[in-house]
Amino acid sequence: MRKILEVLSTLEQGGTESVVLNYLNNMDTSLFQIDFLVIYGDKKGYYEDNLKKCGHKIFKLKNTPRKVFAYRKEVKKFFSLNEYDVVHIHAMNSLRYNIAKAAKKSGVKTTIYHSHTSHCDSHPFLHKIFKARLEKWCDVKISCGYLAGKYMYSGKFMVLNNAINVNRFVFDPQKREKLREEYGIVESYVVGNVGRLVNVKNQIFLLNVAKILKERNEKFILIIVGDGDNYGKLLEFTEKSGLSENVKFIKPVGEKIAEYYSLFDVFAFPSLYEGLSVALLETQANGVPILASDRIPKENAISKKFVFLPIDENEETYRKWADAIAEWKQKRVDGANAVAAAGYEITREAKKLEKLYNGCL
Repeated sequence: MRKILEVLSTLEQGGTESVVLNYLNNMDTSLFQIDFLVIYGDKKGYYEDNLKKCGHKIFKLKNTPRKVFAYRKEVKKFFSLNEYDVVHIHAMNSLRYNIAKAAKKSGVKTTIYHSHTSHCDSHPFLHKIFKARLEKWCDVKISCGYLAGKYMYSGKFMVLNNAINVNRFVFDPQKREKLREEYGIVESYVVGNVGRLVNVKNQIFLLNVAKILKERNEKFILIIVGDGDNYGKLLEFTEKSGLSENVKFIKPVGEKIAEYYSLFDVFAFPSLYEGLSVALLETQANGVPILASDRIPKENAISKKFVFLPIDENEETYRKWADAIAEWKQKRVDGANAVAAAGYEITREAKKLEKLYNGCL
């Protein structure tokens, strides 16, 4: 049985974690022993208990990458004590090359580096320097999309699509009505957003758009599903702007997220940057019309109801988004077939990763 190590930042309900678990849930994991190494493991992750129940071992680093020397020493010691056939490193920039280096020096047969974004504001100078080191220490370089690969690597790479179980996200009118009743939504339409409450997801932009909608006396509810460091700041802005009746913050809902896509009448996604967004795939499978930042890769657009808009912080741009929301709301389409046809159905893509872990690609 081949031993696989997944290296992740956390085990929270983030996009990268969702991608990894989507793949593992659709692979024949009986072929492998799959463990997890968590880089920021200071608190218990959302998925931790379930992974342990499924027999996966979870290791957590005590030193974060900010403690450079202690961190590198701990990583080196980890690989000296634990043997793996494959180490799969999930990353937003090239700085985790040092994990691949430590793994290779310890005797790991195959190191896989996996790019999950097409841009990252964290340590851009160091990222450019360390890209070349990925070529030396990583045996297989993969990315969630073409632009994510060009951003991360200097040489060749393969694309492994962020894939989903398309059928799980098909529009469900009964679930929609149940949630509308639960939240007391009668005449209002629902603008949705799903993502971590952090700067890159740019939810503050949506609150400024909501102010315009309220000024126009639109009957709307903005539902933001997620959690993160910006929750307090976003809640304060909502209250000061008189939007408390129009904006609802929902903590991450796990498997129930498919029901929320059915609740949404339009999906607003003003991220500063992305790779291939899982939330956008799920939304398109549900058929919700999408308004997205023009700074994210165009390969995210599969549905015919997908519009790219600027996200400049000014009144004119906020009004463009408000206009587009009014125009595109409730224009749902049958998106599941389009997402599957575009190659984002998980069963097919999971076989590729299974073969990769077996050394067949």
